[in-house]
Amino acid sequence: MSVAVVLSLSDAKATMQNLQLLTLDELAAILERSPETIRKDIRRNPDAVPPRLQLPGTRLLRWRASDVDAWLVVNVQKGARNV
Repeated sequence: MSVAVVLSLSDAKATMQNLQLLTLDELAAILERSPETIRKDIRRNPDAVPPRLQLPGTRLLRWRASDVDAWLVVNVQKGARNV
């Protein structure tokens, strides 16, 4: 007996969006930083960049878009400060 899983179009789009991988240049554009600064932060201060993926057998730098979004929510400081 097999069970078929049916996803709606919106579910399929959400799943694909969660799986979207960003390159170093795309991440740099989102964070408004240079790719070289991000490379340096990966070595010197890994908390200053979103968690990255390690693709087996490669040295490619990739980030899951959903992880970047979650990291930004937690790490971006609010513009207003208490005085």
